[in-house]
Amino acid sequence: MSATPEQIRKRYRELVRRYHPDVNPAPDAKEQFLRIQEAYQVLSDPERRRHYDALLRLQARSASPSAPRQTTQSSSTGRAGPTRQTSQTRPHSTDASAEARRAIYEAERAFLQGRLRDALHWARQATRLQPRHPQGYIIMGDVYRMQGHIDAALNAYTYALQLDPNNADLQRKFERLASMARSAAPPAAPIRRVNLPMLLLPAEWRLYAAQSLGWGTVLFLIALSATVPGEPAALFRWLPMMAAWSLNLLLYMGLAGFLVGFLLSVSRWVAPLEDALPWRRYGARLSLGGMMVLMATICFPLTALLYTLYGLLQGGLNPSVSRTFSVVGVLTLLFGLAYPHDTLHTLLFGGNLLFLTHMAGWYLGDNFQRG
Repeated sequence: MSATPEQIRKRYRELVRRYHPDVNPAPDAKEQFLRIQEAYQVLSDPERRRHYDALLRLQARSASPSAPRQTTQSSSTGRAGPTRQTSQTRPHSTDASAEARRAIYEAERAFLQGRLRDALHWARQATRLQPRHPQGYIIMGDVYRMQGHIDAALNAYTYALQLDPNNADLQRKFERLASMARSAAPPAAPIRRVNLPMLLLPAEWRLYAAQSLGWGTVLFLIALSATVPGEPAALFRWLPMMAAWSLNLLLYMGLAGFLVGFLLSVSRWVAPLEDALPWRRYGARLSLGGMMVLMATICFPLTALLYTLYGLLQGGLNPSVSRTFSVVGVLTLLFGLAYPHDTLHTLLFGGNLLFLTHMAGWYLGDNFQRG
């Protein structure tokens, strides 16, 4: 719990190199690798890590025996009058406290797993059982903040600060959210944005809507290459393979490759770029990822073929890199069939541009998730 982000990142890279299915022939290597990926996703996010630490503390607390209940049972051997009153009042409060701890535990676990609705349900139940406990209000504020309901999040944080005014982390979150609310420009007309149907959807549905819009834009760019291809640019006549290409085609392919790389990264269909395709230099040699990027700028189909042969000889292919080559290959095929002026050269060399812009979108998607 005291490890720094740099220590976690360093340990994650060590474990990935050890348990990656491409290099570890053990039968449980794939399961270990998936657990390592899931753990890093939690610990690399400061908010999810804070909730995970709170979950561990709740587990340790619930594992210890309940002191008030034992005191009540031992007092039953004393005088009859006071003992009967204690047995009627204390077990009830002890049960309510235990239920509240369980509700907070479930809320923390649901928030950690991204189930925002369940987290909000359990947090509300915890505040009903123990209205003076700040943790339920903190979880409610975190859920509202992730859903984009800033006013509701500020409300919940305000209640929590009244109950726990010395919580420095909560104070920082409240001030950061309040400054965001103040910096937002007020609308020209009184618009109740909370009532918009889009905001009432769960967070994962809004993500699906954004992904659908992105993939629709990619298909629209492919359609534009067929309907508005543009005239071949005189700038490329000194290159035989690009002599019939237009500036429109370059723009369409560049935008499509960038969008696809960004969407795959944000959707977590590919691993982080630095783990799936490392391109740092080791000693005097260029890494495999760097060689692949360099070769793809010259001839993408040949690079895809060589990588497939290399993976088969090594006993397996990297899933993220395989998806990248597959998606870029499909995009190249679609643009080649759609562009009317030069199908052959688009099929042979269009993947060069698509692959490079795909890498740029992948890199930006990784940085977007870290931010």
